[in-house]
Amino acid sequence: MLSQRLRIARKAKGLTQEELAEHVCTTKGTISNYENNHSTPPNDMLRQLADILEVTTDWLLGRTNEVTSYAASASLTKEQRSLDELLQEKIDDPDDYYFLDGYLEATEDEKKEIRRYWYDLKKQLKVRQVRETRPPSLFDITEELNKK
Repeated sequence: MLSQRLRIARKAKGLTQEELAEHVCTTKGTISNYENNHSTPPNDMLRQLADILEVTTDWLLGRTNEVTSYAASASLTKEQRSLDELLQEKIDDPDDYYFLDGYLEATEDEKKEIRRYWYDLKKQLKVRQVRETRPPSLFDITEELNKK
């Protein structure tokens, strides 16, 4: 849970692993280890990460779905959306929902395999210089993979 939410929060803030590492005085490799669930940050680092990313430690740890503290959330403008709202927007799209649902529940080895297939497919499309007027749906991608 921590690894997924840390990555979601970092990307929502528009930070690279390297930029986040600079903010909390550590290395890109350490942040990568946290995001890939290879290690867990100590409590003081967890607090720093939450502060920089403007989320609660409870949210990062999966103890609550409340992204920000009450005081911070009271100051949010209508244009600013929570990370959960952004994720919900993706889940509302049926293709994204099925992809994310399966992906988030997958083991690390399964995730690596899914990413490998995805990058291979993107590479094949680029080589063929396919220009679709709409992005392919999950169904289209699955059908393409089944043909091979």
